[in-house]
Amino acid sequence: MFRKSETLKSILVVILFYLFFYVLIFHSTPSSELVPVVINNSNDRENPIKSIFACEDKSFESKISQNGEYWIFTNYIRANHGPLSCGQTITYTTHGDYTFLENLEVLVPRWRAPISFAIHAPGYDFAKALESIQYVRNCLKDSSLIRSYVTFHLYFNQDHMPNDIPFNETEALNTPYYCSMPPPYKDVIPDSMYKKKQKLFYPINVGRNIARKAALTHLILASDVELYPSLGFVEQFLDMVMRDPSVLGVDDDKPRVFPLATFEIDEQATIPDTKKELQKLLKERKAISFHLKVCFECHSIPKLAAWIKANETNQLNVFTVGKRYDKQASWEPFYVSDNREPFFDERFTWEGKKNKRIQAYAMCLLDYEFHVLNNAFLIHKPGIKIYKYNTLRVEQTALMNKLVNNTIIPEYKKIYGNRKKCLP
Repeated sequence: MFRKSETLKSILVVILFYLFFYVLIFHSTPSSELVPVVINNSNDRENPIKSIFACEDKSFESKISQNGEYWIFTNYIRANHGPLSCGQTITYTTHGDYTFLENLEVLVPRWRAPISFAIHAPGYDFAKALESIQYVRNCLKDSSLIRSYVTFHLYFNQDHMPNDIPFNETEALNTPYYCSMPPPYKDVIPDSMYKKKQKLFYPINVGRNIARKAALTHLILASDVELYPSLGFVEQFLDMVMRDPSVLGVDDDKPRVFPLATFEIDEQATIPDTKKELQKLLKERKAISFHLKVCFECHSIPKLAAWIKANETNQLNVFTVGKRYDKQASWEPFYVSDNREPFFDERFTWEGKKNKRIQAYAMCLLDYEFHVLNNAFLIHKPGIKIYKYNTLRVEQTALMNKLVNNTIIPEYKKIYGNRKKCLP
């Protein structure tokens, strides 16, 4: 009888242990959203990212602040992953208005790691942004993933305040949503948006910086939300670091980032998961280098032809190392970084162009190395881009070019130094 009692106790202890472990890993979420949100589960001693960079964990609290003329609601609606170790994974940082939330349906299942999303929401666009956030968090097939991974930050100009602003996350999540209705971000007439009616420019770099500053992890991929990564990228990158921590280059005092080759695909093509699938689309002429018909030199990686030809390998590695001059003088890559490169210049708008290129110019002045990855890539939302004349953008670009030449270049040379090979 005693032995049976002890056996039952042992079994009960084991069951309770596994129940505790199960709840811990899945954050006590309802059964409909049992989604593991920790990519790299190792402790700090086994985690080279935290130990090498000596990074510090950041607060995941919501806060309201001002930055110049903008009100910023950081961590306004937070992902269910909760606080993260700074070395735990990689955060995808991005930006947009509420109409760009449709991209989360594709992006989140592919990324499966934290996403820091800054949404420009002036005037009544704020209410539409909240409705859209509620919709993607509750009404899609992968809403549980979106709740698990995506943190939303909202911002607007002080002269374009919304009429009604929920004070905190709890109030914001009480915003009604209707899953029986079409998504509020679908088929929006641009002229109906507050931003368009008020003839506001899109402060693209303000959004980029908000998302970067809010990232909980030391490593980030600062990207545009319409760019979707190759499948399994986060795990592959972390595996590369675990195999060889020196790839991060902390000890050699050479600043570096890790660009991903970027492509466009035909509107009817299926988004490729692997390099092998991408190569097939390229061979069939259903995929091209990003902005090939708009600005090829802006996004063509060093040794692009060789990269395309090289076979996919079992592991992620550095394919080639380049600098941003000579043939790459206009390059403005998307890359994984330690978030210590210069922030994006907030004087630039989307309409005035060069909003990303000037940041790449600053990195060139600082002599950054660009360690291009062999298998990883980004695919833009399907549809080949072609140049379209836009009177407003032409006018704004001319004004921005004057600002660049007369003010920004002299400033950057004083701040970052001067390298004759670097071009803005």
